[in-house]
Amino acid sequence: MARHQTTIIDLARELGLSKSTVSRALTNHVNVHPDTRRRVLEAAQRTEYQPNLLAQSLIRSETHLLGVVIPDIEKPFFASIVSGIQQVASAAGYRVIITQSNESPTDEIANLQALVLSRVDGLLVCHTRETRTFDHVWLAHRKGIPVVEFARVCEDLPVPKVVENDVAGSRAVVRHLLACGARRVGLLTGPPDLLISRLREEGYRVALAEAGVTVPDEWIFNTQFRRDDIAAALDHWLALPEPPDAVFAIYDAGAVELLRLLKQRGIAVPDRVQVAGFGNDPVAELVEPALTTYAQFPREIGRQAFRFFLDQLVEQTTADRLHVVPGELMVRESTRGFGAVPG
Repeated sequence: MARHQTTIIDLARELGLSKSTVSRALTNHVNVHPDTRRRVLEAAQRTEYQPNLLAQSLIRSETHLLGVVIPDIEKPFFASIVSGIQQVASAAGYRVIITQSNESPTDEIANLQALVLSRVDGLLVCHTRETRTFDHVWLAHRKGIPVVEFARVCEDLPVPKVVENDVAGSRAVVRHLLACGARRVGLLTGPPDLLISRLREEGYRVALAEAGVTVPDEWIFNTQFRRDDIAAALDHWLALPEPPDAVFAIYDAGAVELLRLLKQRGIAVPDRVQVAGFGNDPVAELVEPALTTYAQFPREIGRQAFRFFLDQLVEQTTADRLHVVPGELMVRESTRGFGAVPG
C-alpha cells in the first residue's frame, strides 16, 4: 500500500486552521500566535510532514530557488541578513542564490537579471548606495516575480520592505549624547540623496529640536563613506570657532575611523569629544574606547524579508507593506554615559 504523504492541507484539516496559517507557522512567521505555531510544529513532527517540492514545482511552475541581491557579503551586517534569510528559507524548502553587487549599480542590475533568467521564485533585494534608477526591479515586479526590498530600499516601488529603525535609532543616539552633556553634536552622514542618510539625519534633527538646539549647516558633513571623507570632516569641525563636543556617525565604520583619527591627534574621547555610531558592527566592542552605537538586528531583517516573500506566494498579493525592525542603544566608553546608573 502506498504511504500517504502528509500535506499542508492535511495539517490544516487536522488542526482546524487555514492553509495560510499552517504555512506561516511552519516558517516562524511573526503574525502567528506562539501556541498556534507550537501546535502546527508538533503535528508536523508527529505526521512526519515534509514539503513536497516536486509537486509544488510542477503545479505552480516553481523552482524553489530564491534570489538575493546584496551590496557586500563581507560586511557583517549583510552577512547576518543572509544568515537570517537562509535559516527560514531552508526550513521552508527553498535554496538561496546569493549575489553581491560590490556597491556597483551595474553589477546589481546584471545580478538581478541573471537571477530572473534562472527562474527564481522570488527576489530579495538590497540596493547599492549608488543606485538611483530602479527599472530593473520594476521590470521583475511587472513580470509577477515576488520582490521584497530590505535595508536599502526604493520608497516608490510598490513592494514589501523591511528596514531598520533609522529615525528612532538616530534620535535615541543623539538624545543620549545630549543627556551626557553634549551641546554641539556634529553629524557624519552619507550621500544626501541616500534614503538612510535622510532618515538618520531626520532622527538627529528631531532629537536636537526637542532639546531646543538649532542645527547650523556646518555641524553636518556629508560623505561618500570613504576614509578620506572622515579626515576632511574632522578638519572641517576642528576649524570651527566652536567645534562639536560630540559626533554622531550614521555608520559604525565612520565612527571607528573617527576614533582612530582623534587618538592620532591627541584628542581625548569622551573627555573632549564624545563619539557614537549606528549599526553595532562587531568591531564596535573591540576598539578603544569601545563605541556607543545603535544595535540593529540584521538576522531578523533577513527572516522578515523571507516571510514577506512567502506571504506573496500564499496570498497571491504584492501589497506594499513596511516592517520596521526595532533596535537597541548600546552605551559604551566612547560616551560619558557609560556605567551610569539609570535614574
